[in-house]
Amino acid sequence: MKHTQATGLVIAILIAAAAAGFGVYQWLLPPHTAPAIATAAATSAPDTIPTLSTNQAMNVALDDLNGNQHTLADWHGKVLLVNFWATWCPPCRQEIPLLVKLQAKYAAQGLQVVGIATDEQNEKDVRTFMRQMVVNYPILMGDSRVPQIISALGGNFIGLPYTVVLDREGRVFKIHSGELDPAEAEGLIRTALTLTVPTPSAPVTATHAN
Repeated sequence: MKHTQATGLVIAILIAAAAAGFGVYQWLLPPHTAPAIATAAATSAPDTIPTLSTNQAMNVALDDLNGNQHTLADWHGKVLLVNFWATWCPPCRQEIPLLVKLQAKYAAQGLQVVGIATDEQNEKDVRTFMRQMVVNYPILMGDSRVPQIISALGGNFIGLPYTVVLDREGRVFKIHSGELDPAEAEGLIRTALTLTVPTPSAPVTATHAN
């Protein structure tokens, strides 16, 4: 059953990307699903993906690793960094320490990072991976509605990792496809939190006494 759900999720992602006119990154798919899914995507109609309104997307309930349900609307009033990722995605794994650092540094100012795992509905893989990491933000399990959520927020899900930053009112502040650059991410979060973005200090010119 989980494999069937996984296939549905990946097909939905590929169809959404094709409909938007984008290529699909090679690391979007787990290696064992790529050939079969690519064929299915080529023969499926783009209009098979249901659409969601922005409000509906914010209220889609997803399970965390403890079986509790959450929606993005649960964190209304905070700057929300929503990171879509998978354990089989190398850039996703590399990005997690940065997200942990941002959450620790800016939680008091109102930042909330939320990870949404797109791991073929395989919660076991996510749990195993999480035991190897120290993560200070909630991890939710994505499902076939992930492409619809991203589309409703104004994005095109064409690869992982994929990050959406929402302001305190739940409006989209920034969409970023690919791994976040640490300096750019920090500046983005400070701007979203309306904190002063530090500017580089001017170089000090040495002077010599006569």
